[in-house]
Amino acid sequence: MRGSILVLAPEGRDAEVIGSVLAEIGLAARPCADLPELCRGLGDGTTALVLSEGALTDIGPLGAWLEAQPRWSDLPIVILTARRSRQAGRGRQAFFQSLGNVTLLDRPLHREALQSAAQAALRSRERQYRTRSHLEEITQATSRLEERVAERTRDLQAEMADRRRAEDQLHQAQKMEALGQLTGGVAHDFNNLLQGIVSCLAVLAPTVPDGIPRELFEAANRSIERGSRLTQSLLSFARRQTLMPEPTDLGELLTGMSSLLERSLGGQISVMIEVPPGLPAALIDRAQLESAILNLAINARDAMPAGGRLSLTAFVAEIAGGDAGRPPDGLAELQPGTYVAVRVADTGTGIDPSVLPHVFEPFFTTKPLDKGSGLGLSMVQGMATQSGGGVRIDSTPGGGTVITLYLPSVAAVAGRPELTVTVVEHGHGRTILLVEDDAIVRMGTMALLESLGHRIIEAESGESALALLRDGAEVDALVTDFAMPGMNGAEVVRNVRQLRPGMPALIVTGYADTPDLGEAVRLLRKPFSPHQIADQLAAMLPAEEPG
Repeated sequence: MRGSILVLAPEGRDAEVIGSVLAEIGLAARPCADLPELCRGLGDGTTALVLSEGALTDIGPLGAWLEAQPRWSDLPIVILTARRSRQAGRGRQAFFQSLGNVTLLDRPLHREALQSAAQAALRSRERQYRTRSHLEEITQATSRLEERVAERTRDLQAEMADRRRAEDQLHQAQKMEALGQLTGGVAHDFNNLLQGIVSCLAVLAPTVPDGIPRELFEAANRSIERGSRLTQSLLSFARRQTLMPEPTDLGELLTGMSSLLERSLGGQISVMIEVPPGLPAALIDRAQLESAILNLAINARDAMPAGGRLSLTAFVAEIAGGDAGRPPDGLAELQPGTYVAVRVADTGTGIDPSVLPHVFEPFFTTKPLDKGSGLGLSMVQGMATQSGGGVRIDSTPGGGTVITLYLPSVAAVAGRPELTVTVVEHGHGRTILLVEDDAIVRMGTMALLESLGHRIIEAESGESALALLRDGAEVDALVTDFAMPGMNGAEVVRNVRQLRPGMPALIVTGYADTPDLGEAVRLLRKPFSPHQIADQLAAMLPAEEPG
């Protein structure tokens, strides 16, 4: 970058001569009439100054400009002096030094000396320009580096936040898995205890006299029902209950529950049910869904102590995939597809935002100690998730709560068979191979089946059952527990069918998922009633022809 050289030499024709001398070597000179004009012409593009010493009277503005130069700039100044003036004062040299990058040329001027000084000033100024360019590049590079560092810092912070969230989710998943395993194991053992009591009470039922003994007997049965519901809640939370999904008409289910809901909610709460015609069926365990809706209704009742309205609405929910959309908030794991949803909305007190993230946690409750177990919403979420759906909750303090269950859908609903009570006459029963590792449960179930008229061969393990069959025992059906040490119920069925192909089999289970072993294998939850196991056996075994 080459600018002009400013010349301040007002004596005679000095400025004109200096301009022509500099023009000989290709340098442009710009004459100035006085110091104010020269100061106005100063800038980063100024190459150098040629000043007559006699014109340097009030240099305040010039000195201020020189003092304020950028760090890269040191403007070259050539001062034309007279030999006789060098003795004018002791402060003269200090004055020149105060101007900075000064070169002195004595008069009379020589062409070569002036041109040489001007070229030296030009080279000095060009080096300064290069320094400026380098500084600008360094500044830009520093700025880019700082931007990259800031960007990378943001990325690292985001990665660290994602990692912390992932670690928290993993920790929560591990904690829930451990708690689920513990809960599932406890619920299974508790179901076995309940089953032993149920079987014994069922056998004793005909012998219990009316009056206080019968009232106590019925109270014991009601306690068993409460214990059974509690274990189902535990298993739903642990996602280890055995679900028996079937196409379910939500309109028929919700309408059928209306009277139960009205009795449960009391007269101050109105119940509204809305199901559009042509709604697809939900592929769901009917009993579990009824239990979940009842849980939600009871929670809504507790949130409306002064009364209100509970609305149950069923509708079709399309969950898109890919770029077409994302599942609703809280349902990130929901697979794309068509779902049927049940929305349960109340006009109650709502849920505080600080509490909302914790409502599905097991044993978390805002109710008094004797009013809730904290398993209701955990059970609802466990049931929905294990069924292939999900749950979303929305709530506003003072504005009520809306909980939506998303359930897998199917095209049609098969007709539900009428529930019948099967009675087996004594002397016309079948021979049942009973496999159960728990001695008390085995004894109670054996007594129950014998009370129904069946003959029982008992085995404490799968290995014992196979040994009996190898020894020639003749049996009509197999009833086996699922969770047993050594060989589980599914393995017992497989091995028995190798010895007796097509053997009808009933697996009773507290919580475990069982594989599909064909139409001749049925599942029955513990604790089961005499009517339930009688119905299962009647469905498995063809009626005997009278002899």
